[in-house]
Amino acid sequence: MEQDITLKEFLKELLEPIIDECMERAMNKYINSKALEPKDESGVLDMKEAAQYLKISKQTLYGMTSKRALAHYKHGHRVYFKKSELDEWINQGKVKTQAEINAEASSYLTRPSR
Repeated sequence: MEQDITLKEFLKELLEPIIDECMERAMNKYINSKALEPKDESGVLDMKEAAQYLKISKQTLYGMTSKRALAHYKHGHRVYFKKSELDEWINQGKVKTQAEINAEASSYLTRPSR
């Protein structure tokens, strides 16, 4: 008895392994390219990167550094920033929520007087 194989089944059997192999190669290539990318774990940014990180213009950032409103480091004519210090600067401008203000007021009013 001879089996009848439809064209669809034939193409599936023929193409599926080829497609799987191509997909696997493409995924491996992508994974290897990501592994080779340099990772900046130092958290140090130059002027352009810091401006992008803060979402401000470089001119604004230069103004802030000249006014010493933002911690920075200079080596020659180059200016660098620590990402952690930029985060700290951002957090200093936190606007308290009404709930935080109410909690502070309650705490102040309920503390014993001298």
